[in-house]
Amino acid sequence: MMAFRSVIALVSLLALPAVASDKLIQYIEYIGADYSAAVVDGNIVSEAEYGEMQEFSSLIAEEVSTAPAALQQQSAQLKQLIAAKAAEKDIQALTATMRQAVIAAMPSIPLPKQSPDLKRGAALFTTNCAACHGATAMGDGPAGAQLDPAPTNFHEMERYQARSAYGLFNTITLGVADTGMASFAHLDEQSRWDLAFYVGHIASKDIDTSKVPDAMIESGAVKDLLTATPKDVIQLYPDFGEALMSLFRSHPERFFQAKSKDPLVIAQQKLQLSADLYAQNPQAAYDQAVSAYLDGFELVENPLGTVNAPLRDQIEHSMMGLRQLLKDPMQKDAVAPRIAEIQSLLKQAQTELSETQLSGINVFLAALLILLREGLEALLVVAAIYSVAVKTDKPVLRHTVHIGWMGALALGVVTWFVSSYVIDISGASRELTEGYTALIAAAILFYMGFWMHSKTSAKEWSHFIQSKVQNAVSGGAYFGLGLVVFLAVYREAFETILFYQALWLQGGEQAQQSFIAGIASALVLLAIVGVAVFKFALKLPLKTFFGSTALLMLVLAIVMAGKGIAALQEAGTLSVSQLNLPTISWLGFYPNTQGVILQSVLVLIALVYLVRSRKG
Repeated sequence: MMAFRSVIALVSLLALPAVASDKLIQYIEYIGADYSAAVVDGNIVSEAEYGEMQEFSSLIAEEVSTAPAALQQQSAQLKQLIAAKAAEKDIQALTATMRQAVIAAMPSIPLPKQSPDLKRGAALFTTNCAACHGATAMGDGPAGAQLDPAPTNFHEMERYQARSAYGLFNTITLGVADTGMASFAHLDEQSRWDLAFYVGHIASKDIDTSKVPDAMIESGAVKDLLTATPKDVIQLYPDFGEALMSLFRSHPERFFQAKSKDPLVIAQQKLQLSADLYAQNPQAAYDQAVSAYLDGFELVENPLGTVNAPLRDQIEHSMMGLRQLLKDPMQKDAVAPRIAEIQSLLKQAQTELSETQLSGINVFLAALLILLREGLEALLVVAAIYSVAVKTDKPVLRHTVHIGWMGALALGVVTWFVSSYVIDISGASRELTEGYTALIAAAILFYMGFWMHSKTSAKEWSHFIQSKVQNAVSGGAYFGLGLVVFLAVYREAFETILFYQALWLQGGEQAQQSFIAGIASALVLLAIVGVAVFKFALKLPLKTFFGSTALLMLVLAIVMAGKGIAALQEAGTLSVSQLNLPTISWLGFYPNTQGVILQSVLVLIALVYLVRSRKG
């Protein structure tokens, strides 16, 4: 259901703190669900409700004052529509778009620690909510008789259609300002989820759920269903969307039990769902194909690579090719055979991995290669920049480098803790983080490479020597180089941590010593390479050092650019046009037109600059 999570820039991921996002979702959903109680056919039918619409739209404007411009514009438009007493369908369409944008801007969504319990939710409702909302949740409780606006009637289908389970959870947690709805934050988190699912299922409990495909239940789409409204799901899956949401809210245990399965099983289920959806909803089929790779196969790529690298490459290539077919209406007859081919390959991979329990030697090699592969690129960046600091006798730059890599590792540890115990980081969020981080680092490295090379030209070299290199590195360069160190190390740490989580589970208890030994061996090898690179760099003459370091930065920038494009393509953000060429991952070369074009342009710019600077 990645249609719910339309992607916006990395900056927007940092623009909305979690609490602000929760409030925004609450306000936006409240307006979408309750607007009909305030305005009908352009006339105000409840002054109290209409006042709330105006108040909440103003609160939304305050909350998005530092958010991306698009969300600010939508907030302003919402205020205008409410002031104009616009039609309900226009309000609901805009609030749906805004809610999806806010959710997309959140790096991840906190999930219930366990499946919500509707029986417990009913008991909690009786104790905490029935006085206002009524014993049967009709909004007719004795304590709510004098409230204006009146308490929610949870049997109203229209209101049900406009509220997500996550929005209900936020309302229970935060309350609703200037209404009788108080905050129930004193209840533990699981109790609030139990309540949210109980009240959220009431209006739909009589809907026939027999039409829901088993693959949809087993696909592990919990977080998407949590943040979607029933109306969203019906639009995405016209044939069974209503039944799907009713089943999710009335029997959440069936969905929560499905989310801890073998990644290869998840990949197969999502591919089957993609095949089932293709005829009626090609975009939904594409989203499931993307998720089959990100939330399924990619998590076992490294272990499979130690057992059968050609099979791993074949599956990866086939899954990427499937995306192209799903986007091309002229290739619709090729979709089913391609999915069947991938399913067969995935079953072969299951056999190769012996039901996900890897041998000790395979776990050792996987742990070793993951860290070597991810760490080498970051190590070269850190070594190159730190060598500049030492060679130019710049203590401030040395401190900046240390702050950069230590900060990145610290954030990596936080990422590990959060992804293990707090929230579930989706494959799409992972790839977006990696992709944008790599592209930002590539841009800065590319610039710094040109800056370093400028010090090797005759005129600049003379000036450089005269100033005794004391003023060669500006304060701005300190920040830029420190940021590159941080981004390079965090990107690799982020990916390594998430891959290690999967490997730890797949190896089982019997392979834990091999896992630790693989990490230790990789760290030793990386330390040896780092010392060698550092010592070699320091022995070079200063002019040669600047030239070689500049070349290394330009090469690393091109590598990172290729990896950034590949990550965004894997997340489904960028289209993919495959080429019949081999993958060279350590060079950031992936056989697709988009990445090759970007890397070729960067190479051309670098060559033109180098040639012109030599002539100068």
